[in-house]
Amino acid sequence: MYVEHVELGSGARERVQAAVSKGARTIVLSGQLELDSLVAVAQAAQGAADVELVLEEGMAIGEPVLAQLGRAGVTRLVVSVVRRNPAPALALLHAWASLGREAVVRLPLEASAPSAEQRLKWIRRAAPALRRFVLAPRVVDAASAEDLARCDSLARREKLELSLATDHPFPPCLAELPPRARMLLGPRFRDDSASAPPNAAHAACERCALARRCTVTAPELARLGGEVRPIEDASAYARPGKNPGKRLRVLGAEEVQKFFHVDYDYAVAGGEASLGERPTSRIGVIYRCNQTCTFCELADMDVDLRPEDVRAALEKARERGSTRVILTGGEPTLCKELVDHVAYARKLGFEEIELQTNAVLLDREGFAGALRAAGLGSAQVSLHGPDGGVSDRLTAAPGTHARTLRGVDALLAAGVRVLLNHLVFKDNVPLLGDFVELLVTRWGAYADRLLVQFHSPRDEFATREEGLRNVPRYAEYAVALRQAVDRARAAGVHVHDLQDPTGIPPLCVLGADETYLGAIAAQRTSPRFHRWESSWLTHVEACGGCALREACMGIPKHYLELHGDAEFQPFARGGA
Repeated sequence: MYVEHVELGSGARERVQAAVSKGARTIVLSGQLELDSLVAVAQAAQGAADVELVLEEGMAIGEPVLAQLGRAGVTRLVVSVVRRNPAPALALLHAWASLGREAVVRLPLEASAPSAEQRLKWIRRAAPALRRFVLAPRVVDAASAEDLARCDSLARREKLELSLATDHPFPPCLAELPPRARMLLGPRFRDDSASAPPNAAHAACERCALARRCTVTAPELARLGGEVRPIEDASAYARPGKNPGKRLRVLGAEEVQKFFHVDYDYAVAGGEASLGERPTSRIGVIYRCNQTCTFCELADMDVDLRPEDVRAALEKARERGSTRVILTGGEPTLCKELVDHVAYARKLGFEEIELQTNAVLLDREGFAGALRAAGLGSAQVSLHGPDGGVSDRLTAAPGTHARTLRGVDALLAAGVRVLLNHLVFKDNVPLLGDFVELLVTRWGAYADRLLVQFHSPRDEFATREEGLRNVPRYAEYAVALRQAVDRARAAGVHVHDLQDPTGIPPLCVLGADETYLGAIAAQRTSPRFHRWESSWLTHVEACGGCALREACMGIPKHYLELHGDAEFQPFARGGA
């Protein structure tokens, strides 16, 4: 996302116009406030998606002036708070928010001010409605690193939006941050590319493993001061999805453009299109999440998609004949335009509109109902345990399990069909029965619109050892899974057939008949996976004599890398 910072003053309007013509999505205005010139500059910036005005603490602006700035095109007001008791700054932000605009608190990190953590706690007590905070380091050292990390922990606990100011970086070569807090550094690190020239902001950049990603400038380093110590090992930051919370840069905007719109092509090996599935497209609306699942390759992404790009993808999907669309991310409920996207999909004529979500934010009053009214028909909700003990550990987001339950309550009450996706890990295998009991007792009255599907996780862990600690052998949970499926069916809860490209025990390990995999024999002519998923799967020697060899999807390659193929045997029952 191209951000242009413009100091108000002579030539500001021309600089803004040039930035907008180059594609800047956000214009950040700061400096001495003169209303007439500011209004003209803001109007020149209206071609950008966001116009942000940064004010220093102590600047007084009346509500009529604020309204005029809003009409001129300013979308976001950022007010710096340095003192511990900034009542005037908070009053200004509240007045701006009352106009329906975005209000942000900026907390400079400097030696002469109280810690940012202290100020953040005070503001939370004085103005709990303010939810978005930006840290602006003016010095980078061990003390500021500790302060930043404490702010990050507090923001996670209280579910606040916390980021670093784009014009005040925190170079990792000046001070080391704890792994979890390093996610804040992402916006200043570009996509990894062998063709990108290495950063040359300092002589030490030649020895830095992050030089091709880092965008910190020489003036910024000079302003911050301190000893520059090049990063010797970038492995903790390098592989998206393999080390959540410990990397500086993950899949960026360029990669997102390659995969945010996927048309599902069901096909047999010979390439003939399947007639058994509705033409489907999957479209991402945002690539950011309020959970940091240890097993998710998208866990640390922070990429916004322009609303016009999402609408264009919806139009293209309908033109190619899709009648079903899945809106996904990231976490799509973080997208402010989600309800509008659903309504637009319905306007285009999609017969089925589905949401992939963790449902955390759907516990907000009226949200699920608004989506249903806009045209949402179904939702796939990730839920990995009967309580928060295991689930919140897997999602690295304490407290969100309870909110997901309330979100599912709201979806079902609004009339939305819900498919619960439950990943089976070593930790939750003993809880499979308890998980089904939760479904039966809490949502049994909605059995007509409730489904559950069990999955084995893909191996998105940082090391093989971590994968072995988390991904169980099929044989370790085959019995418990059969019992869970039997209990759900006996209670009238529909279990979606288990055949899935992410991997669930095939019949030869599950020890069951075809009813546990749905109409598996039909896959000989109408397979359930897509061309782009087929590379995940393979067959082993034991598959050669299996009665369902042509219908079975096979075994995920990542599973074989972890556990081998000793447990697989030819299946003698079933057939055409």
